[in-house]
Amino acid sequence: MRQTGVFLRDMILWKAFLRRAALCISMTSVLASCGSDRKEYFYQTLADAEKTGEITRGWIPDDLIPSSSRAIHLAEELSPSREWCAFEFPATDGELLRKNLKSVDSLPPSVRQVRGPGASWWPEVLRGNLEAEKINKAGLQLYVVERPANSVNMGIYLFAVDWSKGRGFFYWTYKF
Repeated sequence: MRQTGVFLRDMILWKAFLRRAALCISMTSVLASCGSDRKEYFYQTLADAEKTGEITRGWIPDDLIPSSSRAIHLAEELSPSREWCAFEFPATDGELLRKNLKSVDSLPPSVRQVRGPGASWWPEVLRGNLEAEKINKAGLQLYVVERPANSVNMGIYLFAVDWSKGRGFFYWTYKF
């Protein structure tokens, strides 16, 4: 009789422990998802992105990508400030894009390591420790654009463009 009582008590304590553990795990995942400052958007055209203020806020550099850009995926992170963008463009507008970009053989320190945006549209070859040779083998040519991010800091865009397919990707962060 005593063993049955001990067994029941242990079982009740174990169930209470499991409930608390499950509640703790649930609350942790809820809090972690609430704290995310990463946002993701999709626009059919650059004009659609402009209507929502992406260009005015500086998330999409309309002077760097063709006005005919379409199928625009954008991920923004506020802290630290970073952005990832994928877009398509007609081959006829490739020269407009090419004239604004500076070709690079080696990557500047600020863009040698790129944390992916957690989105399926961002190429695997542009995640983690970037290797220019591997990226080129994937059909993407690398370019960099540096410009002031504000009155104190410089920003850097890393562009990867597949000219034959009319696809472009850029990653932006502060230059260090």
